[in-house]
This record gives sequence, structure tokens and C-alpha cells, in this order.
Amino acid sequence: MIAPNSDCMQKDISVVIPLYNKEKYIQRTLDSVLNQTFQNFECIIIDSSNDGSTDIVRKYTDSRIRHVIRENRTYHTTARNIGVSMSQSALIAFIDADDEWTSDHLEVLVALSSHFPNAGLFATPYIKLRVDGSPMTMIFAGIPRLPWEGYLPRYFRICSQGDVPISSSSCAIRKKIFDEVGGFNENLIYRGEDQHLWGRVALQYPVAFTWRGPAIYHTEADERMCNEPHPLIGDPLSLHLRELMSRGLIEQDLILDVEAYIRRRQKTIWFSNLFCGSKLNKDDEADETQSRRLFVKDAVSQIGVFFSKCARIIYDSRFHNACRRMWCYLHGWYVPRLEG
Repeated sequence: MIAPNSDCMQKDISVVIPLYNKEKYIQRTLDSVLNQTFQNFECIIIDSSNDGSTDIVRKYTDSRIRHVIRENRTYHTTARNIGVSMSQSALIAFIDADDEWTSDHLEVLVALSSHFPNAGLFATPYIKLRVDGSPMTMIFAGIPRLPWEGYLPRYFRICSQGDVPISSSSCAIRKKIFDEVGGFNENLIYRGEDQHLWGRVALQYPVAFTWRGPAIYHTEADERMCNEPHPLIGDPLSLHLRELMSRGLIEQDLILDVEAYIRRRQKTIWFSNLFCGSKLNKDDEADETQSRRLFVKDAVSQIGVFFSKCARIIYDSRFHNACRRMWCYLHGWYVPRLEG
């Protein structure tokens, strides 16, 4: 284990944790942070919980933890921005309050930032745990196999072919660059605000990646908004990329990859809206014709809900996982695994 420096010395990396009602998981998350092989860090928790989460955090006496209480609910996007503004390090790592890290995660990120100084963003893979606690096969397309590490080749092309290789719990960013690109967009709560930020950074800076030190992404945790099937209005990053292209602000060698990313997101949105119904308000029914229209729309909505539940069952199934693994095998893509 790498020994921590004196408390009065500059920390090499700041860890930001947004916390809202995660009393079942926050101890696991904090223990994974404090038990890192790399110890010269500070941990900033922006806490707006009204369950037992706050009391759990207060039991920790580690001087590196900065526990900030917010009386009103603070969404992840805003909480992360607040945490970064309070940080005292040049490098910032994020972790959600129900995820965890393998023990060498911070050590790997700090080393990556040293080895690849031109990068604006640094990432390890993430292992996504399904609802039954088993690992999902992740499709990280087009990334050279282990033991490779380096600058990701064609970030947007990689995102267009499989799973996005960066999650909010698996990366670090230079604070200077975070401030330069404007941080997380607080108007995009639960609308891909993290991917929106990574994409903006990737347009201007290389993204460094390593297969070592993965994060563990717990989709089986309760009350994860991203777990619930819901219609997508649009992909904010795609809209941003379209606008930049219309203004001629994207480099020529990136345009084909950006267009491939936009097409992929369009398909994702189409399938999401196909399988997800939306609730309608009948308070404004004006006449019989309107009533009939609402009846038909409600029927379609209920069919959508049914298909949404079916899609969720298939997505969580072993069959789906086996298909993903076969797809990776056929393309020669590396699949990260948890040791043991």
C-alpha cells in the first residue's frame, strides 16, 4: 500500500461522491475508497439524504473525508459540480454512492495521468453487475486488448459500436479541463449529463484508458433511475454534436465517427420509445373524439409498458449475456473481468 502524505500536503487526487438516500450502499462505497492502495487523496461527499445515509457517513473519522450537508435535495449533476469546486487537487475522480472500486483503482488513475499528460480524461473499464449480482459482458468495441493502455483510438467510433467505455464511477478528469469545458450541465438531470461531459472533453483532448483497476457498477442497487425503462426525448450529446457540425466546429477527421455516434443514439432512442409507454393526462378531454384518441393512445401506452417489461427480462437474462459474450468473441474484443 502506498502511504499517505501528511494532511497538510497537497492531495494528488480528489474523490467526489454525490449522496442521496443510499444508506444500504454508502458504507460499501466508502470502504472501497478508503481501502485503496493509493492513499494520498481527499474524499468530498455532497450529502442531501433524508434517510440513514448521513448517520453512516458521520461514523467515519478519517480526516480525508469532507462531509458537506445540503438541506435540500441536490441532484448528482449539481452535487458533482459543487464537489469539484471545493476540491484541492488537480485531478478529480468520481464515484456514485452505490458503486465501488477495486483496490488499485486510484493508483491506476494517478499513474495514467502521469504516463499520458496530454489526455484530458482518464478511465478504467467498469464491470456492470446485473440485477442478480452476476457480471454483465461489456462490449468495449475497438479497444486494443490487455495489456495495452494508452490514448483511446477514435472515441466516438468506439461509443457507436458498443458500450460507452467510461462511466461516472470509472474515470478521472483534470480540474483545469473540467472548468474549461464548463463541468456537468445541470439542465440535463438523468439525461446523460455524464456522457455529455465526456463527449465534450473528447472533442478537444485525448482520452487515456487502461484495462487495470476497474470500477464496479451496481445496477442491482435500489432506486437507480437508469434502471427504469423510460422514454428518451433526445440525446443531449448528439444534439450538441449536430450543432457543432452545422457551424463547422468539428474537425474533419472526426466527422464520420461523430455521425456514426449520432446514428447509434438515434437507434437507441427509437427502441426506447418503442418499448416504453408514457402516461397521459385526461383532464383536458374536450369531446368524444378526443376521448377516443386518448383511449387509443392509452392502449398503445399499455402495450409499450408490456413490451418494456419483456425487454427488461430479456436484457437481464443469461441468454442476452451469452449473446454479448459471443459478439465480443467474434470481433476479438477484450472483455474485462473481476478477479476471483
